[in-house]
Amino acid sequence: MTSGVTAVLDIGKTNSKILAVDHDLNVVATHGMASISDGRRLDTMRCWTFILASLKQIARRFDLSAIVPTTHGAAFAIMGEGGLAHGIVDYEQRVPDTVSAEYDILRPDFTESFSPNLPLGLNAGRQLFALDRSMPRLFDEARALIAYPQYWAWKLSGELVSEVSSLGCHTDLWAPLKAGPSSLSSAMGWDRLLPPIAPAWAVLGKAAPALGLPAACRVLAGAHDSNAAFLRYLTGSPDPFALVSTGTWFVCFNTQGNVPGLSAERDTLANIDVLGRPVASARFMGGREYAAIAEFSGQANLEDLRAVVAAQIFALPSFAAGGPFGGRSGAICGTPSGPAQNAALAALYCALMTCESLALTGRVSKLYVDGPFATNPLYLGALATLLPNVRVLASRDQHGTGVGAALLAHWPSQAGQLPDYALAAQEIAALDLDLEGYRNTWREMIAEAQDSGR
Repeated sequence: MTSGVTAVLDIGKTNSKILAVDHDLNVVATHGMASISDGRRLDTMRCWTFILASLKQIARRFDLSAIVPTTHGAAFAIMGEGGLAHGIVDYEQRVPDTVSAEYDILRPDFTESFSPNLPLGLNAGRQLFALDRSMPRLFDEARALIAYPQYWAWKLSGELVSEVSSLGCHTDLWAPLKAGPSSLSSAMGWDRLLPPIAPAWAVLGKAAPALGLPAACRVLAGAHDSNAAFLRYLTGSPDPFALVSTGTWFVCFNTQGNVPGLSAERDTLANIDVLGRPVASARFMGGREYAAIAEFSGQANLEDLRAVVAAQIFALPSFAAGGPFGGRSGAICGTPSGPAQNAALAALYCALMTCESLALTGRVSKLYVDGPFATNPLYLGALATLLPNVRVLASRDQHGTGVGAALLAHWPSQAGQLPDYALAAQEIAALDLDLEGYRNTWREMIAEAQDSGR
């Protein structure tokens, strides 16, 4: 039996996974399901059934010593005395225009929150404000307000805490430079509902006995998923670097970025790492956009990409909410010949969008790619081609978020004794393909569409 296994609850917007990670940060077991929502609320009951069943299976196979939750952002739990006082809102639920306009007057200035003004409920504060307006007694009677990772920590341990990487991911609720609740949180009285801050690696206690898990199993506070991925590279990279954590969202972190110089209009933000430090960041919904362009099918190779470039077929943003060109409707100019060219076009589009997002954060000299797109050769090759002065390195492991979260179970005393995950990345060579002219035309088409109001 493998000893010292950490179970990571990696609860994403599209997919949820429970990973068993051994002491050497090897993923030794995985359990997965599609994340469920009715479009208004996250299905926490079904997710809990999946989590508990997966944890029990892991405990039967391994010596389960710790559980670490990590989840997508823009999801908060309003807690009553016995549990949820209201279902956790799906951030894709639309907030009524009149309520959203009222919220825009109250939300903090970007220079305070470093949180962009996002559509739908991608600013958690907007969701909470809409609930306050529709159910005014909800917050008066609430016991606590906690982020999604800490909700699962509470389900497992019974303890309520706050954690900075979850509070600080485009929520409008946190002021990074003062490391405290924002003026919005104070004005709405939500700050009084925030439990004390705990480090992401804090042990909240042992798993509740009623769950049927090992009595000695520790439950940690947990962290925002992209920040968990970032932590693993942060521990292994003494030099400045950037990371693009890919999945439903592509989140770019830049350790040498300029936080005060970020743009309020381009979906840039200051993510707060698990150590409480603001990090210049930018993002777009790359996984969702790739699927919209590729139409969920097709395997592409370099010849397919050459054909797309030669035929001057372009995907123009945006095919999902947010991103550096948010508020625009996506369009494909030209006609791909079939599924393979659709997939090549989608990979090239995501590479172009990654470059645009990275440029907004500041100078980049070394770039790690983590997550599902770290195995997409066309995306990686296009990135290396478009960034000729940047070392592009792709993770050899598809579980960067899970491994980063598992690291918290060894933090901080054992962190330096663990394998150097960052150095296990593979350096990516540029393609034998000139993309600069294509990129210039793509940018010109975006500018023309913007000028014409499309």
